[in-house]
Amino acid sequence: MQFGILKFQEHYMERLWGGDKLTRVLKRTVHQPGPVGEAWLISDHVSCESVVASGEFEGRSLRDLMDMDASAILGAQAQHTSQGRFPLLLKLIDAGDVLSVQVHPDDTKALRLGESDTGKTEMWYVIDAEDKSALFSGLCAGVTRDSFKAALNAGDVAPLLRGFSVSAGDGVFVNAGAVHAIGAGKLLAEIQQNSDITYRLFDWKRVDENGVPRTLHIEKAMAVMDFAIDHGGRVAPLRYTEGGVVREVLSACSYFAAERICVRGGAAFEGTGRSFHILMAVDDVVTLVAENSGCVLEQGEAALIPASVNEWRIKGTSNVLDYYVPALELDIIAPLRRHGYSDMQLRMLLGAAR
Repeated sequence: MQFGILKFQEHYMERLWGGDKLTRVLKRTVHQPGPVGEAWLISDHVSCESVVASGEFEGRSLRDLMDMDASAILGAQAQHTSQGRFPLLLKLIDAGDVLSVQVHPDDTKALRLGESDTGKTEMWYVIDAEDKSALFSGLCAGVTRDSFKAALNAGDVAPLLRGFSVSAGDGVFVNAGAVHAIGAGKLLAEIQQNSDITYRLFDWKRVDENGVPRTLHIEKAMAVMDFAIDHGGRVAPLRYTEGGVVREVLSACSYFAAERICVRGGAAFEGTGRSFHILMAVDDVVTLVAENSGCVLEQGEAALIPASVNEWRIKGTSNVLDYYVPALELDIIAPLRRHGYSDMQLRMLLGAAR
């Protein structure tokens, strides 16, 4: 199948902690009665199957397209989930209030606990952040299972979390098994495995509109927490220019790579057939063009370029996020070595994604 460039309808999720940055910063028109905390942009999950917004396949879901020709969508490197679904999920998170302290399992532990979803490794990209805005990823040095459980029993785990301030343009890689939380006043793009498993450990003593606390998942969370993770915080991008295109590798693991492409007027790209690419406009409007297909992306909008698309162009001036499933040696390690990065720098980049 020749699907061309695919843009999907956004699906908005009501969340207790939702904010107003989707409407105030990104100018979205959101018709929801309660606070909206998430916009699911590209998803093939049972909770939300994205629907094509326009073009030849308008009204068809990503699930439909995967059933029609998964290999044309995915490519040779990317693999569908064990349920035959698209492997990644892209969403925007609009945090008007702090999210719960939570953790996600890896693939092995999700299977062991009888979950139908895969594990969940994710990466955040900060689109907008208020002053003194913080993220939390990982635990402070010396925190053990016993000391964390004692803090839970005492009713406050905040002092044990590794917190750090962030600004627009920062990226944070979050391994499965890492305890984390998103503080108030931030708008994030989150790329993740196609999973909706979240185990809440602590919810800041918050209650819903009926005065009822949200459910916690202490036993499962403690079973999947990885106390050996010794990092957390902002990633250090590795920048290089190739073919006239400035690229910054933000993170890379076996599940996904995240790069920031600096487009100044226009840039041309050739597909490898190894993976699809998900492109998101970060700062301003861009136009994506391929043979017989194309679309316009406003700030914070995304499109899927199937692996079968051989060439495409980005027109405009904006940073653009590029998410794909990498062949690590070919797509990440080799180009960074060609541009002078050391083995230690590569180990730091890949070591964050253990």
